[in-house]
Amino acid sequence: MTPEAASPTAAARPFVGAARVLAGAGTSARIGEELVATGVPAERGAVLVVVDAAVLELGLAAPALAGLDAAGFDVRIAPAVAREPTPETITALTAAAEGGAVAAVIGIGGGSAIDAAKLACASLTNSIPLTAGLAPTAALSATPKLLAVPTTAGTGAEVTSVAMLWHEDRKRIFVHDRLVPSHATLDLELLVQSPPPVTAASGLDAISHAVESLLSTFRSPLSEARSRSALRHLSHALPAAFAGDPTAHGEMLLGAHEGGLGLNASVAVGHSIAYAIAGQAGLSHGVSCAMALPYCLAYCRAASERQLVEMAPWAGLDPEPKAMLDWIVELNDELGIPGSLAEVGIVLDAIPEMAREVVELYPRPNNPVPVELETLEALFVDFYNGHAQEAWSRHATTAGSTAS
Repeated sequence: MTPEAASPTAAARPFVGAARVLAGAGTSARIGEELVATGVPAERGAVLVVVDAAVLELGLAAPALAGLDAAGFDVRIAPAVAREPTPETITALTAAAEGGAVAAVIGIGGGSAIDAAKLACASLTNSIPLTAGLAPTAALSATPKLLAVPTTAGTGAEVTSVAMLWHEDRKRIFVHDRLVPSHATLDLELLVQSPPPVTAASGLDAISHAVESLLSTFRSPLSEARSRSALRHLSHALPAAFAGDPTAHGEMLLGAHEGGLGLNASVAVGHSIAYAIAGQAGLSHGVSCAMALPYCLAYCRAASERQLVEMAPWAGLDPEPKAMLDWIVELNDELGIPGSLAEVGIVLDAIPEMAREVVELYPRPNNPVPVELETLEALFVDFYNGHAQEAWSRHATTAGSTAS
């Protein structure tokens, strides 16, 4: 297994994000005004609102809906998104838009609702292969204006070009510039009711984005700046928010947003491992990513010690290569994240299949160390037993491998 240096063309990768961002407590009530201000008058067409089911039930979407109504928009509320979306979810959402022109689509919720809104918006004017995924080079026609209002501090989906669907027990990945919302609204008041387990899972997802994008060979100066800032915000805000400090949620929201911008570099093998875990154990994306992150750091160690040393102070740690792994293991334990595959009911016999899934279904050409089946299977054995420290030792740095 030979470590790879960072791509010499990494800095040339485009950096995408929402063109307009409104941040502050209560800002979701101004979303109707924002639509008008960005060139979408009420007479242009209806607004399709895609909302997370829990968000709708708690009334957290009410300010945005009231703002749209006050601005004179014809609002169509699509069927609520109750779980990670499937192709059938998107079909049901687009059906709710039938009967007239749609000027804008608004996603309100966590990553699942926003991903569903992205794909529903693109599907209104394009034939999207919902069971197969979407490549960034696909030719897509213009779509209605897409707006996102996150209610969790995790995915950063309000600024990314990525959306995910579940189909036949695995993730389908959609990546395209047409999926980037043109507008994001960061409203602190929508997060304060998040229960601690949701706060933990979403925040650890955001930390995974920051850390893995800093390991990616596709990283650029812009993505690195955003990921480092995300890590600085999240490292102290997440434990505080989990402990009940309502003021910490605002900093988490900012950190997750910046982590989403850091995803311009893409993530590393940790997310691929997380998809395999979710397929076996049905865990949420945030929990799967949190479980996988220490093993991602171990796997990437041979090419990434310098990056790990550099990022440690951004998390308030001493600049030592292993500091990040130790911190993530301790943070996961503090926030109630399972520490092993065995703990979530995954059996040892599932490891070969999981390793093949990572290599074949979720390859990571940007991973700093090549993702190889035999090495990955050994890593999964350590993961099964909850031996993150042993995994780190097995992936010791080779001579000269810290160059990037």
